[in-house]
Amino acid sequence: MKAEIVSIGTQLLLGDVLDTNTAYISRSLQELGIEIIYKVTVGDDLEHLTDALRIALGRADVVLATGGIKFGPPNYTRQAVAAATGLWLDPETRRLAGSRILGRAEAGETGFILEGLPGLLICLPGDRREMAYLLETEVLPYLQEHANLKSELFILRTVGIMESSLRQQLADLTLKPNQQIGFDSFAGQTNLRLRVAASSDEEIQAQIADLRAQIIARLGDHVFGQNQDRLEAIILQMLKRGSYRLAIAECYTDLALSQLLIPDSETEPVVSLPVTTENELAQMLALAPPGADETITRWCRTAAQTLMQRTAVHLGLLIYNNLMPGGVQLSVYLATAQGISVTQRSFGGHPGNINQWACSLGLAHLYRWLLVHPILQAET
Repeated sequence: MKAEIVSIGTQLLLGDVLDTNTAYISRSLQELGIEIIYKVTVGDDLEHLTDALRIALGRADVVLATGGIKFGPPNYTRQAVAAATGLWLDPETRRLAGSRILGRAEAGETGFILEGLPGLLICLPGDRREMAYLLETEVLPYLQEHANLKSELFILRTVGIMESSLRQQLADLTLKPNQQIGFDSFAGQTNLRLRVAASSDEEIQAQIADLRAQIIARLGDHVFGQNQDRLEAIILQMLKRGSYRLAIAECYTDLALSQLLIPDSETEPVVSLPVTTENELAQMLALAPPGADETITRWCRTAAQTLMQRTAVHLGLLIYNNLMPGGVQLSVYLATAQGISVTQRSFGGHPGNINQWACSLGLAHLYRWLLVHPILQAET
């Protein structure tokens, strides 16, 4: 099976944004034994994208395209696919005739698969986090079945530990020739990709179980989940099991964490304040803004405590991105009945990744605290 990867976006074309998606997809396809014959980057131009997709479908068995699948300019992937294939694009649902949807439509960031073309076409969102999740949980299993490959991918998801530390702790792990372990790190989380090939499904499952046990014995509770698990979903489950209610406030993060933990119903254990700056937060909590003689850390500790008290919850979480000379300081403040805990990290990477790092830092801090204090009743 031969594959072509099409990366879509003018920012990628001009080099304003580093294309980490293509590198990740390439590694994933190679693990499956799929040969990559072309990589193409196209700007947000309907005509150029249509030509690129038409050519790719004519020379590859499978085409993976990333980016441009949201609705409205400058997102033209759906229109380009329709023009390149002659398929009907419903103007209301924006769904292509015969397409298989990937992901949850209500989540907004979905992808789709089209079969029966000269080549197989798979379109994924450009967002790194959503792209990787759909690739791991839906696309790779689909391709493995489609190509009749006798192997299986199993993912262990970790948080709160750097990839270099993971590699060091797993250095003594002995792999058989039919076993592979890959590492994929992004925004404070690292996925361990275990791939096993064997003559039978039973043997594959037995080897995966053995590898999983050996890895967890070394990493412990740094492993928060596997395969389709997501850290935000795990934390919601932990909050419910512990009978906790959580209030979130964010300053200069574009409400990144709140959007991940948006409650599906009024019964969810999360309250989010609609503020984006410290002045808005101070006004909502009836606090004075940070004064000239007061450090932002001290003010944030007070704000987190007040957040917990004013919203009448058990946990008050404040995330603050503070622009400083040389970079941004990401800070997490968690107010509980036991006191206030703080995590801070300097960030000097690409500005487009700051909010995702802040999200992961907040989730990791909350996850570690809930591991130590799993049940509310035990603390009263």
